[in-house]
Amino acid sequence: MPHPLLSSQGLRSARPVHGYGPAPCGLLLCGESPGYHEAREGRPFVGRTGEELSRYLDGIDLPDRDEVYLTNIYRYYGGKDYIYTTEDLERDEPFLLDELHRVQPSLIISMGRHASRWFLGDVDMDSCGAIPWRLPPTDKLDFLGPETVIFPVVHIAAGMHNPEMSPYVVSGFQQLAAYLRGEIEPRTLFDDPYPEVRYEEIVSTEGLDRALEGVTHETLLAIDTEGYPHRPWSLQFSHRAGSAALIRASARDVLRSFREFLYRVRPRLIFHSALHDLGMLRALDCDVDGLSYDDTMIMAYLLQLEPQGLKASCLRHCNMRMQSYDDIMGDVSNDLAREYLTWLFDGEQHDYDERQQAEFDLQRAYGRKIKKLPNVPRTALHRASGRVLQSKRPRELWLDQVEDIQVAGYARLGTMPEATLDYVDPQTAIHYGCRDADGTTRLQPCYRARLSSLKLDDTYQLELATYPFIDRMQRIGLKPDLAHFAELSLGLGAEIESLHQELVHSTGLVNFNANSGDQVADYLFGTLGLEEMKMTRGGRGSTNDKILEALEHEHPEYPIISTIRTYRETYKLKHTFVDRLPDFAQRWPYDGRIHATFRTTRVVTGRLAASDPNVLAQPEHGKFAIDFKRGWVCEPGHVLCQWDESQVELRGLAHLSQDAVLLHAFRTGIDLHAVLAERIFGVKPKDQNKSKHRLPAKAINFGIPMGMTNRGLSVELRKNGVDADEDTAQRWLDETLGLYTGVARYMEERKEEARRQGYVRCLSGRIRYTGGIRSRDDRVREEAERFAFSTPIQESATMILKQSEAIVYNDILVPWWKMGRWVEPILQVHDCLKLETEDGLQNELNVLMRRAMTEVPNGFSVPLDVAGEWGYNTADMVSFGGK
Repeated sequence: MPHPLLSSQGLRSARPVHGYGPAPCGLLLCGESPGYHEAREGRPFVGRTGEELSRYLDGIDLPDRDEVYLTNIYRYYGGKDYIYTTEDLERDEPFLLDELHRVQPSLIISMGRHASRWFLGDVDMDSCGAIPWRLPPTDKLDFLGPETVIFPVVHIAAGMHNPEMSPYVVSGFQQLAAYLRGEIEPRTLFDDPYPEVRYEEIVSTEGLDRALEGVTHETLLAIDTEGYPHRPWSLQFSHRAGSAALIRASARDVLRSFREFLYRVRPRLIFHSALHDLGMLRALDCDVDGLSYDDTMIMAYLLQLEPQGLKASCLRHCNMRMQSYDDIMGDVSNDLAREYLTWLFDGEQHDYDERQQAEFDLQRAYGRKIKKLPNVPRTALHRASGRVLQSKRPRELWLDQVEDIQVAGYARLGTMPEATLDYVDPQTAIHYGCRDADGTTRLQPCYRARLSSLKLDDTYQLELATYPFIDRMQRIGLKPDLAHFAELSLGLGAEIESLHQELVHSTGLVNFNANSGDQVADYLFGTLGLEEMKMTRGGRGSTNDKILEALEHEHPEYPIISTIRTYRETYKLKHTFVDRLPDFAQRWPYDGRIHATFRTTRVVTGRLAASDPNVLAQPEHGKFAIDFKRGWVCEPGHVLCQWDESQVELRGLAHLSQDAVLLHAFRTGIDLHAVLAERIFGVKPKDQNKSKHRLPAKAINFGIPMGMTNRGLSVELRKNGVDADEDTAQRWLDETLGLYTGVARYMEERKEEARRQGYVRCLSGRIRYTGGIRSRDDRVREEAERFAFSTPIQESATMILKQSEAIVYNDILVPWWKMGRWVEPILQVHDCLKLETEDGLQNELNVLMRRAMTEVPNGFSVPLDVAGEWGYNTADMVSFGGK
């Protein structure tokens, strides 16, 4: 029977796509579902995905695809966004079972999450990928032999859609080849080497002494925490695989004794996400400042092909069966969410009833003879809370609501309450908490050995060295002027309404939503017929800000493009930043400052990331940017200071490439942008026009470290009013590499290194895997090549900032604190460090900061340049020595 979605995807032939290959056959490969080309040809793994599969099979001496049976779980193509259902599985599963009966494979390659879960059960690719597993006993597959092995790999298509996934695909097939060579033994799921564990709650100091017996300065002691900073629940520790202990937050005497023990014995601690646990320990009055520690999350991050989640890592490396927090809490979390949403809905309904009655009374006063209460518009919060209440997973759906609806909820009722372990059986809670500490203990030796084998020890130590600075930054926070932001919010709201009315008038569409990519694309590329500069994965023209900015400059006859951009910027500024600030300022530790959550393990080049709120994504440009910056202030009697590394990525490129022109420019201080503009346009620096000559040269210079393509350069220039098509952009890039011959050589060397090793090594020792470097698909291969030469450049800037942070903390902050001086780190944004200090100390601090940030790293080929500013808010700052 034809699949109901086939006709909507433009396919005339609605037929199932069954597997093919030799039967019987020792090797079967099973994916999730056919793609577009597979549906057209009626065979799995054809088209681009099929070509990539053949390359993987050929490239690592695996059997030729003619010797493999190829199939999928589902048999019909449902389209890019189609989500397969239980009904689809019931329809198609008999076909797969019949094929397995006929083929009788001894090895099954399950490609992707859905196929792997069908064979292995409730697992995911993070925890089980690239590992041979013995087939778990199941009734539906009891006809397969007990020695049948399931080998999950990331789906080839995932690596083609997302270049960041391609290293996982490569690793999976490499491990598969190793298994076929007999180098890896199959494993059994959840075959825990410590099936009988000892997890206990410590309620007395005597019990603590017994649990810590044998712990010395040489011992590795894993520590984990449960709860939230404003409501900590427990601390768990483990120093021996298979055992762990838990101390509740209420056991203050035991926690105090535990802290005293740590400072007396000073074992090396192990965390999994130290930036989180350090704050939690302070909330438990059990801070460990000054003690040495490891962080298994940093280790996993540097190893790259490892999951950062503790539970997935514990199954992957320790065969431990782990439970998620949602598993433990059961329905409690959603029950609390329903209670919260019910209060919200009832409050909104009460207001709605009052508005209805007021409208009824008004109309009666005007003489209208109405008998029923009239309909009046419901608020977005009213509609959303009613809709979410009907969901089986109300908490999850509520968190998916747009920002302004959640903000309205916060304003009315505060934040949604979180479930804690108090709601579950005590033994269940103790087992859950202790399990994480036990798992961390078991993971550390495995990850430590692998770091050493990949020569990542120094890189790891540099990451750890920044944590005191970042933890302090997280702890101190930023001070907002809430009265200023409240006034700014009113202005932003009025601006949003004005812009909306302007858009409605311009488009003629009453419900036009500038935040909707689909609506904006339909209007710009459909109604107006503008050029689609870039396509999204969904197949429509992109409407991201860079594209809109380029279109705005190219089509001044359509001012609506500028209006759309301004609306989006203003909407995001109000709802994502400004309206959330009071809520963030009223959170733990209740000091009126904004304490963001920082992560160093989210960006592959080592850049810092932030959330709740994302203080690293503050607006730099636009009508309200200055007003926004003016809302970040210092405490009375203090000043804000910031120091910015100038052109640090270009300096990193000069060092890495040893290009003569770049080295000379940075050593002598000549204008690099003017030099490039003269090369491209043949115009002497004194005769150069800023927009015609200098702006393109500047865009190219700053674009090279990012691996900018001719298309990217064209968009960047066009958005700034420079008419440059892709051919022109390519010609200018060619001229640039003709000037920077060392850079051109460096690029080719890094690409060759990636092709040879499958990764590139950065200045700090950090590794970046480039899985698609040998792909037959041009887009995948070119993206991997861009990663190969751009990552070491970007990482060099990150390394310099990390070294600076470690020096600033140890050589400036700690000594000043000992002297009784008030100075604190408050933020690192890209290549800039921001501190707050006592008014009157800023000039002395400037001297020390410039020295700390320009004397790293050792042996750098060009000097670093740091510019500093100070002021009483982040908008009105002056250079040191300036007026």
